Amino acid sequence: MSISQLKKLRAAGKLEEMAAVAHELDLYTTAGFSVHYKASQALPAPDIEPLIYHALAQVLHELPTLFAVPIVAEGEETYFARLPSIDLRKVTTFVQREKPVPDDGNGRDAELDALLQTQVNTNFKSNEGIQPVWRFIVLYDYAAQQAFTANFMVHHAIADGASFQLLHRAFHKALHTLSSPSSTPHSEISYLISPNNEDAIGPPIEAIHSLQLPPSSPPQPNAPNHNDWLGNPPSFPHATGYTTLTLSPAMLHAWTHECRAHRVAPPAALNALLTRTIYAALPATTESMDINIPVDVRSSLPPAAVDGAMGNFFDAFRVRVFRRDFLAQEADAEEGELGDFWCVARKVTAETRQYFSRTGDDGEAQLNIAGLKNVPDLHALLTSLVGGPRSESLELAYIGPHVPYADGSTLRWQAGRATVSRCAFALGACLQMTVVLHGEGMTIGFAWPRGAIGDELVEETIKGVREYFVGITKGAA
Repeated sequence: MSISQLKKLRAAGKLEEMAAVAHELDLYTTAGFSVHYKASQALPAPDIEPLIYHALAQVLHELPTLFAVPIVAEGEETYFARLPSIDLRKVTTFVQREKPVPDDGNGRDAELDALLQTQVNTNFKSNEGIQPVWRFIVLYDYAAQQAFTANFMVHHAIADGASFQLLHRAFHKALHTLSSPSSTPHSEISYLISPNNEDAIGPPIEAIHSLQLPPSSPPQPNAPNHNDWLGNPPSFPHATGYTTLTLSPAMLHAWTHECRAHRVAPPAALNALLTRTIYAALPATTESMDINIPVDVRSSLPPAAVDGAMGNFFDAFRVRVFRRDFLAQEADAEEGELGDFWCVARKVTAETRQYFSRTGDDGEAQLNIAGLKNVPDLHALLTSLVGGPRSESLELAYIGPHVPYADGSTLRWQAGRATVSRCAFALGACLQMTVVLHGEGMTIGFAWPRGAIGDELVEETIKGVREYFVGITKGAA
């Protein structure tokens, strides 16, 4: 499909353009969201692929942003166009597990991780012209089709973390509705789906927020030059390593109790725990980490514009955490020994509250992404950063709980474990993590630029985090 066949929708906002240009430059490929679905009772149809195709068709009709594609040309305005149709067979893949879903209590799923690592390294470019910028992969459970993991992979230009929640709720709703005994028997599958002529996409954030620049601090004379942990410099071609750790409901319960006892918000505490665990795996000469914390800002935007709309409505702020912040204060502690992380958790909590308290004279939230509006050429900006050092150590996005579809009745499909996947931004942090809560506990996704750090550091971090959760769970028993 060529550009001339597409209808132009609107210019891209700066956040959307940043994602589109990063994809074009092979600095960022895709993000994803996976949910495990299981039929509440055996369905009469032996093959549920037709059901899944019908459900995807309903999702497309409910979320027309899936027909949008970003068009990027150097030196020209980046904009969104609309595909005249999408062939569901070209965006959908069915895969069968080779082994049962692991149930050994270790919280690892090698088959799903391998699939997601391949997906986050696969972009949306094609030699066949303009293609949809999303895909859907079904990973069937071993020896069963009525239990599967549904994986939406979507270009970041049209989806943020909240957008993936919308996608899965729409898919869950369609599965439930279409599986009802009272539903109309499924007609022949229409693989080719077209949008309605009046279908539009949500607004860019700058259309519904003034994006006033936050007050900047004057430069400090003789400001300290921190020895940040930044791993190895970015290398190209860029590739992402990806893996996950799932913590059980019992672990999550014990964790919540610990956070309440220390009067610390769980996202801040998890940030501190992960940072301490990584410090423990690094040389003692590592002094500082600059941590990037993305946040959803839909609650600060007009509900009529963002409720139910896919798009990019997020901001980010940074917290600097020093190794010395963790040093044990006990009299019998050895020099340089790391203590607990609760002091750092309180520090992160305080800085998070400070970020959310920033408002302009009109009460509107002040967002750090406002600075993007002063960048005339994002393509030139990103290109200029290639070859330079990293500017941050860690990134931790806390998605919060995945809320499945609900209509007050007993659902015919149960939504279980959720996983957020993503490629690592080539110029970004050494370790880029996403956290989502779900009915089976909490899953942390770890993404890292290949070459920035070694795989063994990630595994050591995962081991340390899991050991902490096992310890507090045993203590709570």
